Amino acid sequence: METILTWIVDNWDGIFKWFGVAVTTSSLVIKATPTQKDDGLWGKALKVLDYISIVNTPSNKEKLAKLAKKGK
Repeated sequence: METILTWIVDNWDGIFKWFGVAVTTSSLVIKATPTQKDDGLWGKALKVLDYISIVNTPSNKEKLAKLAKKGK
């Protein structure tokens, strides 16, 4: 178990990079397909990822909403 945790700590930046690449690529491929069924499934998956995200906190979402209103 200690070896796995050590590997995760040592490769943290790469894990985030490839996770981001996978999410972005999946989003592009799914949006390019004509069916709506996969869009719905991917939307649910993104909601889960958004929920566990350390970046998308409620306070950050509120700040982004305020900035979006100012931009209009």
